[in-house]
Amino acid sequence: MIIGFDLMGSDSAPINELHALEMLNEEPLCDLLVIGKGDYENDVKNLGFKFHLADEVVGMHEIPSVAVRQKRNSSLAILIDKLKKKEVDAIVSAGNTGATLGFSMFNLGIIAGIPKPGLAITVPTESGYSVMIDIGANIHPKTVDYFNYGLMGAAFAEVVFAKDKPRVALLNIGMESAKGDEVRQKAYQNLQASGLNFIGNIEGNDIMKGFADVIVSDGFTGNVVLKFSEGMIDIIWHMLRETVDGIRRRKFGQFLVKPAVRDLKAKFNYEEYGGGILLGVNGIVIVCHGHSSPQALKNAIKLAKTCAEQNLVEELKKRLVR
Repeated sequence: MIIGFDLMGSDSAPINELHALEMLNEEPLCDLLVIGKGDYENDVKNLGFKFHLADEVVGMHEIPSVAVRQKRNSSLAILIDKLKKKEVDAIVSAGNTGATLGFSMFNLGIIAGIPKPGLAITVPTESGYSVMIDIGANIHPKTVDYFNYGLMGAAFAEVVFAKDKPRVALLNIGMESAKGDEVRQKAYQNLQASGLNFIGNIEGNDIMKGFADVIVSDGFTGNVVLKFSEGMIDIIWHMLRETVDGIRRRKFGQFLVKPAVRDLKAKFNYEEYGGGILLGVNGIVIVCHGHSSPQALKNAIKLAKTCAEQNLVEELKKRLVR
């Protein structure tokens, strides 16, 4: 099992990526092929991983369509080319999401029957984790895209998280089937007739309650929900820390409160799975935040390994031809 890893992806590249490699050196998960630009070969090899030199890097603010045409020798392009040639089993990058999508669609191609891929993530809930798709790959989905997102999200939940008959819900502004625009109303009808365990619409305030195992959304709304929830969790954690510090200063109850707060943070840690997966392309592509921590990058590599071991792409193809 070989995972391709982009050394130049994150906002802090290659610092956080190298720290992630250090963590993996101490706790090996799989073999890695690291793609990077610059004089980092010795650093990577000293940590026990293979290195491939790239001539270019795709910046976060570059226009994806331009990068796909002009930066064929970038770390991201080389990474995806390695996946196409089956020299690696999956890839992980915290780089430009639009460029990752563009290179993936251009080089890997799309699974038959899928007009547009979707980016899926795991969302922490009261009862574990749910899958949300899409969170940024397609901001103007058609009815067929919502339908395919339901199928792919359910397959992902079954194969990777061992969910039996995952509950699928459509993110909307109300519970009734007539809520939302015409596209969502039609998507509701199609999902209801899909054979999936479709439980209807779900509203934003119920996402983290764990009512659904798969939440289907358009990319714009999904991305806003993702970033709002991450920010909310960070703020709540900061406020709880201030409260605990106040209790500690009074030397009362600190031994009871501090572990409880630590457990709460672990439960709602959105870095647990490290990144999202681009479902619908012919390959396992894990996309991480630009500000991903070393721990998040390590967890993303772990997710990539799990998806490859479970032959996720082939499992998706089986389900999509039903």
